Amino acid sequence: MESRYERLKAKMRENNMDAVVIISPANTLYFSETYIMTQTDIPDRLAITVLPANGEPAIIACIIEKNTVDSETWIKDRRYYIEFQESPIAFLVDVLKERGLMNSRIGIELGYLTASYYMELMGLAPNLNLVNCKRACELVRMIKEPREIKYLTDAANITRRAMEKGIQAVHPGCTEREFANKVKTYMINDGLSAIDFFVMGACEKSVLVHALPTDNIMRGGDQMRMDFGGVGEGHYLSDFARTIMLGELNDKYVDIYNKVCEVYVDIFDHIRAGVTASELFRVCADGMAKRNLPFSTPHIGHSLGLECHEFPMLSPVEDFALEENMVFNIEPVVVAENRQFHFEDLVLVKKDGFEILSNTQVNPGLLRIV
Repeated sequence: MESRYERLKAKMRENNMDAVVIISPANTLYFSETYIMTQTDIPDRLAITVLPANGEPAIIACIIEKNTVDSETWIKDRRYYIEFQESPIAFLVDVLKERGLMNSRIGIELGYLTASYYMELMGLAPNLNLVNCKRACELVRMIKEPREIKYLTDAANITRRAMEKGIQAVHPGCTEREFANKVKTYMINDGLSAIDFFVMGACEKSVLVHALPTDNIMRGGDQMRMDFGGVGEGHYLSDFARTIMLGELNDKYVDIYNKVCEVYVDIFDHIRAGVTASELFRVCADGMAKRNLPFSTPHIGHSLGLECHEFPMLSPVEDFALEENMVFNIEPVVVAENRQFHFEDLVLVKKDGFEILSNTQVNPGLLRIV
């Protein structure tokens, strides 16, 4: 497969960019192939990758990260600044000068560059023509490589199986916290390196979009919702959601659950290369309307990779056509009878259809804690 850098160069040519400057953690990891944890934890400690359309690339990082960067990145020109004493932006300007790019059109992650760093850069290099390279990077990352698909598939299934084992280990009357702790333990013990996020709400709490597990009791005769994910091999993420019945079945909730499942299957039946994101959204909206289910969510899914929400989103305003080897999380959500019903699975887009990656079947079936 063509290298990530070569694919990015093609996007540079299409957008008349002389170089791309990477700053965000995900794009640093993707294009430079080094994981610098402090990019997320200490965002002022910049790591900068310069990827010229012509010439040698360079990476700039804090001296503290030297051993990590030296052991991981493929980039040969590595420069390290001393935090609080030297400016990473000054190092960037030095690289641009050496590459003859001081009067050039430079793609940079404007959404990630703080105002103070932007002002410093403009002060040192006022003739630069800065444009946003966000979409160019997204278009490279949206088609997943075989190893990425494997990482995402493995992470998704570790996450699903952790939930299934957790369901068997609790019963109505247990707390959300007890259930969550069991699932999290299984996730880590079975191969994930970290919990990325963990949303759980039982009974009345299920309507809270980002509820955290507490000592709230999982009452029999009710339902609950969980939406959670972890970090797998290569730092690729999982994102998985289920609605679960608690104890004795409530016919009202089961009826809504089954109708949402029908819409869920309907969406998957329309997935293939060439269909647009907005078309899939309309399939979902029409299916909800046909079953008299309230529907007001702004999207029904998203791509997944090194970040939880990657391009493109499955929204009514996104007319981008799906392509082979894109990976998506499909997640229709319904709030009805003061409860939230939510399913989410990982799917690989194929030329004439799809392959579900996070389960053995599309319909999740009726899940119960008894």
